Amino acid sequence: MFVAKQSRIFSIKHLRNITHKNLNGNLRHYSSPVEAQDEPLGKQFYVILALIPLSIGLYTVSRPDTDGKLPAITTFINGFSHYQEKWSERNTLHTKAVEQAGYERNLFNSSTRKRRVVDLKFPEIFNTGSPFNVVAGQGPRNMDQLVAHYSKVNADEEERKLRVLKNKQS
Repeated sequence: MFVAKQSRIFSIKHLRNITHKNLNGNLRHYSSPVEAQDEPLGKQFYVILALIPLSIGLYTVSRPDTDGKLPAITTFINGFSHYQEKWSERNTLHTKAVEQAGYERNLFNSSTRKRRVVDLKFPEIFNTGSPFNVVAGQGPRNMDQLVAHYSKVNADEEERKLRVLKNKQS
């Protein structure tokens, strides 16, 4: 009990000393400087000061002369107008080429007789789905005819390839 009382007294004295040390004005940086300091105008002031005569000069250069001659800035910009003509000519040629390619593609796609049938990798794709809650007449079907049809198509295709290969070799 005595030790606790001593430590309490020590801590109170210690806190009292700490608070007195922090209350002096030297540690707080609230005091004003002894002598007055000059504040510069800053870069922004000089930039704006320089922009005023530059903008007036640019305005006078951009105005036409008294005899109606175009200003130097306008003639400089008009010096690049030939690019617009080149670009429009190039764009016209590109458009014609794309239209011709589309016409030829359409012509070639419609001229050749392609098989418009998707070969099935496995015929069971028609019978996929839940076996429950099926509407009458919409359930799984017998795939024997379908498998026979595609087997015949594949066999005919293999025979045709074999004939073409024999004709090339002979």
